[in-house]
Amino acid sequence: MIWLLAGRPRGLHILMALATLWPLPAVAETDCVPAPGIAGEVATFLTDSAAAQAAGTGTMPIREVLFGVTDIDDEDQGKLDTREKVQLTRRIATGGDYVNLGPKKITVEGIFAGRETLFRLPKRIEGSYRLDDKGALLTYDPAHAVEVGEHILGIPFFMTVHRMSVTPEKLAFYFAGNDGADPDRCYLVQ
Repeated sequence: MIWLLAGRPRGLHILMALATLWPLPAVAETDCVPAPGIAGEVATFLTDSAAAQAAGTGTMPIREVLFGVTDIDDEDQGKLDTREKVQLTRRIATGGDYVNLGPKKITVEGIFAGRETLFRLPKRIEGSYRLDDKGALLTYDPAHAVEVGEHILGIPFFMTVHRMSVTPEKLAFYFAGNDGADPDRCYLVQ
């Protein structure tokens, strides 16, 4: 993409970079990107979620839901340490609610699936979860949703996560406005 921008006015560079992000098209399942090294973390999350559901309530560290995010610097690690554990509460036989609190909104940067990725966590994260024999579906409350992003030409751009599907084989992200079956981003759990 960058080589396509050579010799063009700066404003056009930004517009073309934005065009690659907005709107973010849904991807076919065959377009899933490998996410090596996260299989154990996904398995732990699914096991801990099922245990909390069976017990009626449970907690897990916020890092447990940042599957495969590496290279988080000390400053951002400190920001994560200020947050409470994620609280899961069963509401029905197959699911319930989750909430995570922190003293303030934070942005954490790390590497996910080989790419520099930004995670913006609001002061309060909340939503609902559903568990089945395939995995978990997390749906964020729109007022308390996590945003994911990346730097484009040095400018951070974010998309709000609407829901996320977690299975032992695949992570699928659906951004705000996508109520369809095709995810906006898809990763193969490895």
